[in-house]
Amino acid sequence: MSSLTCPLCGLRYPARSLLDLHIREDHAQRDAKPAAPAAEAQDQAQDQAQAQDQAQAQAQDPAPPPPRAERASWAETARRALSRMLGRAA
Repeated sequence: MSSLTCPLCGLRYPARSLLDLHIREDHAQRDAKPAAPAAEAQDQAQDQAQAQDQAQAQAQDPAPPPPRAERASWAETARRALSRMLGRAA
């Protein structure tokens, strides 16, 4: 009996096709060429700076909440529906 355990992460699968799919989809990053560490660190620093800028902008100028639409009560909704069914104007 063959082992249906992923050799990369140790997850077990009930069928060989599922194991193959897992390896193909979930471990595809291992086949890809890794990014340069300096470029990756620079990208992370830029992302953190943008997140901080957005947080400061939100803290300085909070937007007012949007106005809430008035919802008709259940009885009013039923009355309007009944009027439409009977052909009367509501």
